[in-house]
Amino acid sequence: RKQLYGAASLLLTAVYLIYIGFLSGIPFQALTTYAAIVLIVLCCVGQAGIHLYVYHRLRSIDIAAPATEHLQQWETYYRFRKQLIRINLPIYYILLNGAFGLYAIEILGLLPPMTQVTMVVLYVAWMLFAWFVLGKRSLRREDERLTGIMDRLREQQTQLGRH
Repeated sequence: RKQLYGAASLLLTAVYLIYIGFLSGIPFQALTTYAAIVLIVLCCVGQAGIHLYVYHRLRSIDIAAPATEHLQQWETYYRFRKQLIRINLPIYYILLNGAFGLYAIEILGLLPPMTQVTMVVLYVAWMLFAWFVLGKRSLRREDERLTGIMDRLREQQTQLGRH
């Protein structure tokens, strides 16, 4: 369900950004601003697609399968998820921050220099906090959940005598 909510919120964000960027009548001056909006929308839609694919992968795990097969399905999903995170997370982070950088060219240009520096410092601090603290914490929780599921399935196998 979390994957579906994530996909839905990302798609709604993309629709909202399309409205703000192209339909609301806000006259952005720089082409980079429009490019940034398109890139952010593409990031949102791409991530939504990934959430839906992960949802599909999770739904394809057969809970009625024998313990050994069920464990194997979770282990396969776990390997897939780790690879997805290893590849997708840095790409998403770079693209999204690049898009915000393009967006900031016009928006920050309207502000006094000291405010520009303050905004950039705050943004960079938030991104570093999000990457190194929030992101790592979230990944650790997910890893604990998945390994917990697999550990319980291994215990069931042992109890059933199916090594």
